[in-house]
Amino acid sequence: MAVMSHVEIGVRDLTRSQEFYGGLLGFTPVAAESGGDTLLMQAGAARVKLVETGPDGTPSGWDGDDLQCGFRHVGFKVDEVDSRIARLVEAGVEIRLQPLDAFGGVRLAFFADPDGTHLEFVAGPIRYQPLWSPELAAEEEAGLGAGWDGEPRLDHVAVTVSDVDRALAYYRDTLGIPVVGQLDRRGTDERGFLITYFRAGSTVLEVFSFDVDTTPSPWRPEPDLLGIRAIGVDTADPGATRTALLRAGGRSVAWRAGRTADLVADQDRVIADLARPHRG
Repeated sequence: MAVMSHVEIGVRDLTRSQEFYGGLLGFTPVAAESGGDTLLMQAGAARVKLVETGPDGTPSGWDGDDLQCGFRHVGFKVDEVDSRIARLVEAGVEIRLQPLDAFGGVRLAFFADPDGTHLEFVAGPIRYQPLWSPELAAEEEAGLGAGWDGEPRLDHVAVTVSDVDRALAYYRDTLGIPVVGQLDRRGTDERGFLITYFRAGSTVLEVFSFDVDTTPSPWRPEPDLLGIRAIGVDTADPGATRTALLRAGGRSVAWRAGRTADLVADQDRVIADLARPHRG
């Protein structure tokens, strides 16, 4: 089974972003790469990969409309939302949605990193409606108990897709990521809102879909792109996985000098960076 190992985020100033993700969110630096312009930070069992673009980094094109396809936000699981948001307020962080109790039984809030990437704190286990895998849901809930200190950890990356059935064929049937369950709002939201949760190891791909028309992703293959740039996917055979994804409708992405072969975009421009599992 494929595992989501990290999320890659473009930032203008690596030192400033390290202070934000490390000092405020509590993630630990584990490795620097590429001449000092890339930093990996441990965020629970998965990692946040920060890539410095410089002061002239290109905005991602993200807006607040759920109907825009592609990357939406990065979610961090915490033990309690309100006090953590209060700490961010004291630090001058932009809060985009104050804490509230949301559908699915969780409490959440949204905020921005120093370059405007849309981030979320979420607390509590999701009460899926409908539930597809009781076993995976039980594993998720167990992970909120003993052995976790309650500090923020990478929980999910949210994306919007234009066709949920196509996403199921791509991520579940081809990539091998099982579905835990869904939150179905099609009876209460006039847009026909549905969230499908693909569990890739300790991290989830949270897939938004709608019955109404969506708008294309603004993602561009530019090396100085800010915001969410890719999800890291560990797989035993990246080459074979890439071939399978291309046959399922994905396309190769060439946007990094000397490092293009294992980057694949789905039909909504969600970028997967394929690699063998990290050792050590």
